[in-house]
Amino acid sequence: MNILITGATGFVGSHMVDYILKYTIRPDQKVYCTKRWMEDTKNLDHVNHDSFEYIDCDLLDGMSVKRAVEISKPSKVFHFAAQSFPEVSFKIPVVTLQTNIIGTTHLLESIKESDYDPTIVSVSSSEVYGNPNEDEIPITEENPIRPANPYSISKVGHDLMSQYYHKAYDMKIITTRMFSHEGARRGKQFALSSFAHQIVQNEKGIGDGFVRHGNLDSVRTYNHIEDAIQAYWLCSNSDKYGEVYNIGGDYTCTVGEALDMLMSKSTTKVEKKLDPERVRPTDITLQIPSSDKFRNEFGWRPRKSLTHICDDLLDYWRKIL
Repeated sequence: MNILITGATGFVGSHMVDYILKYTIRPDQKVYCTKRWMEDTKNLDHVNHDSFEYIDCDLLDGMSVKRAVEISKPSKVFHFAAQSFPEVSFKIPVVTLQTNIIGTTHLLESIKESDYDPTIVSVSSSEVYGNPNEDEIPITEENPIRPANPYSISKVGHDLMSQYYHKAYDMKIITTRMFSHEGARRGKQFALSSFAHQIVQNEKGIGDGFVRHGNLDSVRTYNHIEDAIQAYWLCSNSDKYGEVYNIGGDYTCTVGEALDMLMSKSTTKVEKKLDPERVRPTDITLQIPSSDKFRNEFGWRPRKSLTHICDDLLDYWRKIL
């Protein structure tokens, strides 16, 4: 009855580890977490638990993925590992496609060829929908797939391979398309965390009075990481195999309005400054989900708002810097 988590050292994966070890772990279980050799593990350095163990694994090395499956003997798999930075994907599109499509296929193929039949929560992304038309809002699971950058294209491949392995081999896969989710440990490659990082730099006297930003007009619906983690756990306890679920919060605003909220919570005055380097070649907007299907079937509701997200991001960077 072990649990395998890929990408456990990342933002979402590390919160999943914390949740399991705090609330759900049983004496007969272990949580196995994949990491690449020499990978930064700072998000999990606080973990000291007998049921926790790393497995060195690279998604692009099929044999190491197979080894991770054989060592962990999983009854549940959370597949978070990815090249997950949309902005970076413009610079390394081939690596992004390889990691997210080939890597996912290595994992699913290794599980198919093993003696284990775990429930797999396969973590796709709302970015697969790209830029919806205004008359398609809120976005349902039936919306057209229109990926708008190399990252979202790679997640379409991840998403479709997950659906294929369920249909072709009856594997117990549930695919999630999570909309924007934020909180402590979010990498500063992402907008809100970058803003919070810059604000705290200024609070500590190591900034220049500005918060540099890209496009502030993109509309997003924000979900707190703790609510996202609870949703993933509910999926892992269900038998909704083959289903695809949109999951998202309740607070919709522009990126600029989220920045305004962060700035309002700063202990020092900062100003906005457009940085052309932060403007993507293509950007998505109107990321407004309908998560009615998931909410109705699982009884899930978000408990935290953008205010909690902003507080957690600022507090996180105040401790780090």
